[in-house]
Amino acid sequence: MYLMGNFITPNFPAELDGKMGFFQFPVINPEVGMAEDAPMDTLHIPSKAKNKEDARKFLEFVAQAENQQLINEMLLQIPTNNKAKAKSDPFLDKGVQMLASSDGTAQFYDRDTDPAMAKEG
Repeated sequence: MYLMGNFITPNFPAELDGKMGFFQFPVINPEVGMAEDAPMDTLHIPSKAKNKEDARKFLEFVAQAENQQLINEMLLQIPTNNKAKAKSDPFLDKGVQMLASSDGTAQFYDRDTDPAMAKEG
């Protein structure tokens, strides 16, 4: 058993199909709402970027639901745009359900970010 996120699933070899599963972390204190660690990839425009206008256009393009859907179908990830549908996959289906029913989400910048980027803040 591993404490791991869905990001690992695209790396499963075919012989593990149907042999791997995942479940929500057990409730420790029923008086505390259920929250999920939900790391996501993000795109940013550096403050010193030379072409911010086109960078904004690119961000607008990539944030559109249909583009999020295409990108995340290839990455086998859950789209950040809630109007985009995740590819049908047992792990993603369960992940979408867990996130939708959670009381909150968190992301740990220092652990979910490339170390060089996290060091810069």
